[in-house]
Amino acid sequence: MLGYMPMPADFKYADVFAAGRPVHRQRDVFSVKHPAMDPVKRAKIFSPFDALKGFTDAVEAKDELYVERVELSEDECAALDCIIADLLELVRNSGAARENSVTVTVTHFVPCADENNDAYGCRGQYVKTTGVVSCIDPAVKRTMTVDGKRIRFEDIIKIGYGG
Repeated sequence: MLGYMPMPADFKYADVFAAGRPVHRQRDVFSVKHPAMDPVKRAKIFSPFDALKGFTDAVEAKDELYVERVELSEDECAALDCIIADLLELVRNSGAARENSVTVTVTHFVPCADENNDAYGCRGQYVKTTGVVSCIDPAVKRTMTVDGKRIRFEDIIKIGYGG
């Protein structure tokens, strides 16, 4: 705790300090010349100031909407399997993948990665990834690589392509 420090004897503004805070009457000369600022306008003066760097981004991240994972029906799974089998024929090896250059749009589930969010581990978002299919691994990893991004089969709910 800081102790009380007496005012130095040669303090230039001792008389102003001793007078205390000014009290203005409703219609004195100062109040007429300098009317009080509207609180909304006054708040705007300080709005650009960001005392907590990154806090606004963290709050906005909490506003992202996360949904439950959709469970596909057997018919929908069979339709996806057919599309994956067709794509597998077109990109069976890297040479065929380059030659055929199959462009797809894959709608897939991405789990919430923010450990501080309530949705972490139980909900996520559905995103669309569009690009050229470079690899499909139906046996071991059960993934497809689209534009360098590896997507698990179990996360895919829709594949659109012009092949």
